[in-house]
Amino acid sequence: MSHAHYDEILEKKGKMEGEPMYKVIVADDEPFMLEGWKTMIDWQGCGYELCGTATDGEEALELIGLVNPDLVVTDIQMPVLDGIGLIRTMREELRYDSQIVIVTGYSEFGYAQQAIRYRVNEYVLKPLVPEEIHALLRNLIIPLDTQRQEIEKGYAQEPYEATELLDTHLDEGDMIEEVDLEKMTSRAKQMLALIEAGDVTGIDHAVDEMMHEMKESRAAGGWNQSAIRYIHGELLRRYGLIGADQTLLQAQTWHHTESWHRGDLKQLFVRIAETFATASQTDTGSGGLVAEAVQYLKEHYRSKIKLQQLANHIHVNAAYLGQQFKREMGVSFSEYVHRLRIEEARRMLRRTNMKISDIALELGYHDAEYFTEKFKALTGELPSLYKTNNQG
Repeated sequence: MSHAHYDEILEKKGKMEGEPMYKVIVADDEPFMLEGWKTMIDWQGCGYELCGTATDGEEALELIGLVNPDLVVTDIQMPVLDGIGLIRTMREELRYDSQIVIVTGYSEFGYAQQAIRYRVNEYVLKPLVPEEIHALLRNLIIPLDTQRQEIEKGYAQEPYEATELLDTHLDEGDMIEEVDLEKMTSRAKQMLALIEAGDVTGIDHAVDEMMHEMKESRAAGGWNQSAIRYIHGELLRRYGLIGADQTLLQAQTWHHTESWHRGDLKQLFVRIAETFATASQTDTGSGGLVAEAVQYLKEHYRSKIKLQQLANHIHVNAAYLGQQFKREMGVSFSEYVHRLRIEEARRMLRRTNMKISDIALELGYHDAEYFTEKFKALTGELPSLYKTNNQG
């Protein structure tokens, strides 16, 4: 494997309750997301060992062969081999029985339907919320313990069938049809609309219906819990856009299913609807998160600026900002900064007699050779030739 991070394969001796920790690998092509998985998540505290990361599906497959992980966390959209292709290969060709968690953005959630038949355990919606990930990891300990005990006792596992569905803990009679994912997504979007509209009566009825379904069917309960995760993630994104106070989004109610039936979830939704409406009224109409980031970059591109610095300035998660920026602008944060700088360099080459090394320094490049490489990559010409052909 050329790029998978073998240096992250750990020799930890940690134990949880006397048992070896469960091995995990993470696959994601977004470096800021990978950094989040490594630094924001308390793997050891939840009983896991992060054994390595990969930046595409093929690297992940090689790492899986080396590590034989108990849990694979993968983004859906990756180059070379995407998350769905990775999961398909794991299940159908390699017959790996690892637990699988899919990481997806809001607009990508429809891809999740393709993964139902490959026995995916959970979905994680970006941006990463450490409290949610920790709760998810603790919940996965039960099936992992069960699987380990069966292996130790020598129980032969039934051959994997592609028709197996999402929740491996459902009764045989509780098979989930693919349409249920559509229903879950539709319900989540409906709830979000009610919250944004401040429709307390609508929220009241919708939550009652959801809780009734959860009591009647374990399958419905699973999908409704997924709907809550979807709503939580989307509200985090929208609150970030309008700069609202996110205190309510950190409430433990989001993770305590047993409290939902006591009315805690309904009360939480109503309070969020009220605060969301207030925040929306005071929105400055800045044109959105990415528009604000672009404006900041246009004013500061000459200085040495990092994504984390920009994220701190506009009060948003750096990994999420990087993802949204690339999605809306078509280029990464760093590439956009280079484009701003090179465009200014062209103007300076045309209109001034400054040395190329001085222009590079003026625009935040401390290495004139690197500046020359970026200039040629973006314009097709060397700075010296461009100056000769365009000055005056």
